[in-house]
Amino acid sequence: MRRTKQEAEETRSAIIDAAEKVFYEKGVAATSLAEVASAASVTRGAIYWHFDNKLDLFRAMQDRVCLPQEQLLQVRDVLSSDDVLGGLHATTLDALVRIKDDEHARLVYSIILFRCEYVGEMQDALMRRNEAEQCLEGLVVASFEKAMANGQLAAGWTPTIAARAFFCCIGGLLTEWLRCNADFDLVETGTAILESLFAGFALQMKNHETCVKRCVSR
Repeated sequence: MRRTKQEAEETRSAIIDAAEKVFYEKGVAATSLAEVASAASVTRGAIYWHFDNKLDLFRAMQDRVCLPQEQLLQVRDVLSSDDVLGGLHATTLDALVRIKDDEHARLVYSIILFRCEYVGEMQDALMRRNEAEQCLEGLVVASFEKAMANGQLAAGWTPTIAARAFFCCIGGLLTEWLRCNADFDLVETGTAILESLFAGFALQMKNHETCVKRCVSR
């Protein structure tokens, strides 16, 4: 019997769910497509009907979620604001809220950071990740450049160093949270860390408390 479009989509989604689970448990390199098929209760033929290979499946898993870096790309929307770093602060808090509340995003980000060796066919996935991170870095540096032009950045900071401090802080926070299996409150801890970090940047953030309360209460 011919499968409907909805049934095909449900099968595809089930395969991605299974890949997410097995990749997380065993690592990407150690996982075979036969194991993914078994976890999804489908045949290997069903896997290859929907995906060309493991890399194609890995990409589909990534594309299904919004990772923190992708969420932070929304900072481009506040570059025209006079309070650009206030927007960066709020966008960062929002990204923390979203990954805390999205189990799929948390698992996929853990796989990307800890359970994937970027060799062989997976080198393409690393290139995509690097391109996204370079784009984000450019936007964050631009945010600090505008803050400096507006007199919001404290003496001693350059846009490049401020951006590096930002990435080290956020990257370290997320990595530690995932490494510890989310055993501390990401939003509560992240809010406190960001308060201290942005205070060091000497921001004049309009509606700062409103931004924080909005993100934490989501």
